[in-house]
Amino acid sequence: MENRASEGLPLGIIVGEARPHLFVFLAWRNVRVGEYVAVEAQEGRSLGLVEESVVTSRLMDPDVVKSFQSAVEAKEVASKNPRDKAYSASVKVVGLLDELKKGRVLVPSLPPEPGSAVFEASEGELLSVFSVVGKEWTRVGCILRQPRVQASVNLNKVAARHLAILAATGSGKSNLLALLAKRTSEAYGTMVIFDYQGEYATLKLDRLVHVQAKLNPRLLEAERFADLLDMRENAERQRGVLRRAFTQEVREAKGFWDALHGELDLIANDGKADSQERRVARRVSEIVDRARMRKGEVIDPDIGDPLDQLKANHINVLNMLELSERQAAVAMDYFMEEILEDRKKARRYGLEGKAEGRVRFQSPVIIAMEEAHTFLPADEETDAKRIASKIAREGRKFGVSLIVVSQRPSRLHQDVLSQMGSLAIMRITQPKDQKYIVESSELASEKLIEYLPSLNVGEAVLLGQWVTLPMMVKIEQVPEKLMGMDIDAVGEWLRDKEAVEGNLEDTSELMGRKW
Repeated sequence: MENRASEGLPLGIIVGEARPHLFVFLAWRNVRVGEYVAVEAQEGRSLGLVEESVVTSRLMDPDVVKSFQSAVEAKEVASKNPRDKAYSASVKVVGLLDELKKGRVLVPSLPPEPGSAVFEASEGELLSVFSVVGKEWTRVGCILRQPRVQASVNLNKVAARHLAILAATGSGKSNLLALLAKRTSEAYGTMVIFDYQGEYATLKLDRLVHVQAKLNPRLLEAERFADLLDMRENAERQRGVLRRAFTQEVREAKGFWDALHGELDLIANDGKADSQERRVARRVSEIVDRARMRKGEVIDPDIGDPLDQLKANHINVLNMLELSERQAAVAMDYFMEEILEDRKKARRYGLEGKAEGRVRFQSPVIIAMEEAHTFLPADEETDAKRIASKIAREGRKFGVSLIVVSQRPSRLHQDVLSQMGSLAIMRITQPKDQKYIVESSELASEKLIEYLPSLNVGEAVLLGQWVTLPMMVKIEQVPEKLMGMDIDAVGEWLRDKEAVEGNLEDTSELMGRKW
């Protein structure tokens, strides 16, 4: 039976109701989700992706088998009855093979006939479909369980139509982003990664720069400055006093902090102001001092334009590990807005032939956001969400795209997720997250999403405009990325123990010497 495929014999037969894009077949063996099959139909040979696989046994039916002993007996009988087990599979038709070989996706308009034979797609057929060529195509791994069939994605679509990488913690999402950064670097592209948790601190690639996120308060609106100082959102009196003190003269002053404190002191010592306002002004001064002490390297009025920290045609890892959640949101909002405005200028000046020297980014920019559900939440309006939604809607016209990375899709703003033209979905176990993906994106089917808990680390379902057709892929490992692995707590404790014991031995030796 194992030689059936090599002999050109069918894997199974279509049964029941068939549609142009969907059919069910019964097979002689268990069929894996993610396998590709082929079927002859009226319009030609079609390629299909197995989205669901089921095995049933009449003799082992729980309505019949009511005890352990009866299960043992039923198993014995079933093992001798080749007709007992039924292997069925649901298949999504992805296109006519002849068209797919030409790089075109054309789903047949007529369904295959029930009773039609279903075959395993040969390695040659898969190679002819997936071995796409062109400068915009880049390798990300291999087709799942087909190690000789390369899986490629269209980097142009990532740079124009946005991408969401959705996966549970530890499933390999940061490795995939690192791989895309590597491929972008090889293409001389520009990417900005907002690294909120230090995942990419050890990433080493050609044309990569690590940048400590800094913001110049002179360039911010008063409300953003208040957020940067970690002032409570509902502290209306404090924010009001800061707005009064944050004058144009303060913004332009050579000694920014002294000028700001000077304005706050004027309010605190104003005999005409009520006592509460004077107390609030003194409290705001304390908040400013605390922020300078804790985040002095981040809040820098002397750095000029923060965008100058970034390099075109490089991978820019923007380190935000030192920032609070609110401060990181301010930084993301600022950088995204400024990058979009710069690309708008590039487009305008480019049409006039005047872009040289007048813009920072003369070619498209990919912005990647880790922990996207934190900064683009479903249930809260934020500045970062506002500008991200704008980029999701308008960015492709100006050459700015988003890669949003999240392990909790159900907490991610639905409008942003629905704008993603491509998806990479890895292992996700939460039913709420699975349901949210189906509701938010027309790219994902329920049957395929139900399989996500079965994916192993580094395996992904790729959907949308960046792939020729839906595929399950084993993602290539990026050796240049060292972070993201679980901490070896026991190993670190044992090193501490060795260090302590070594110090004790040194101390004992010194005490035992005769001077």
